[in-house]
Amino acid sequence: MARDIGPQMMLAEWLFVETVADLRDRSDAPASRSRYELLGIAPLLRKLLTDRGEPLLATVKRARQEVKTEFRIRPWQAPVGADDSLEYLVRLSGRELVGDAETEALTADQFLAARVGLLEGRDLSAKLVIRYYAHVEGGVHFGDPKEDGQEAMSKMSPVLLGNTTGQIEILGYPGQIVVDALTPLCDSILTSPTIVPAMHSLNSSGFHDHHWTTEYFASLRGKARA
Repeated sequence: MARDIGPQMMLAEWLFVETVADLRDRSDAPASRSRYELLGIAPLLRKLLTDRGEPLLATVKRARQEVKTEFRIRPWQAPVGADDSLEYLVRLSGRELVGDAETEALTADQFLAARVGLLEGRDLSAKLVIRYYAHVEGGVHFGDPKEDGQEAMSKMSPVLLGNTTGQIEILGYPGQIVVDALTPLCDSILTSPTIVPAMHSLNSSGFHDHHWTTEYFASLRGKARA
């Protein structure tokens, strides 16, 4: 069933679905991605979850409160047998961050606060990682470190550039968690999109004429044939 809520919500839903699809592509198999591909995850996560004002997730959820968004993350823990007497600048988790159906479901805020590593002996949260790559390394802005922890992370990046993507791969795993959490909301939008009744009528194929979802499904069919 379509929803008649307003044109602005229709635009937000289109942007949300496309953003999650882009995030899915970039977050798949992080170890095989280039540094630039991985860096592009940061602005997508920022747009969805941490933008000042109202993140895109919050905007879309206003009209779909019944759809659950459950973030399942396994917070970072020191590897078994690790020597805690050693001093590390940065210690990061990896694919083990990605939870499953047995992992406790968290809200978006709880997910952002979850520990994904240690930075100079202090907890490194998912939110700090997102904001660092978005605001310092150029995901959104290329600039100087201004928040706690960002300067320490920036010390390593020039040294690693061209040698490894090991540090920035961390973005791919929160990316996977967010995709899993937001897929039910994407499905809800595609099944019951916001429409403008004066513009969008249901056709015999079950799609709305002149609506972005019709083009979206057509593009998926084209990719499947290819």
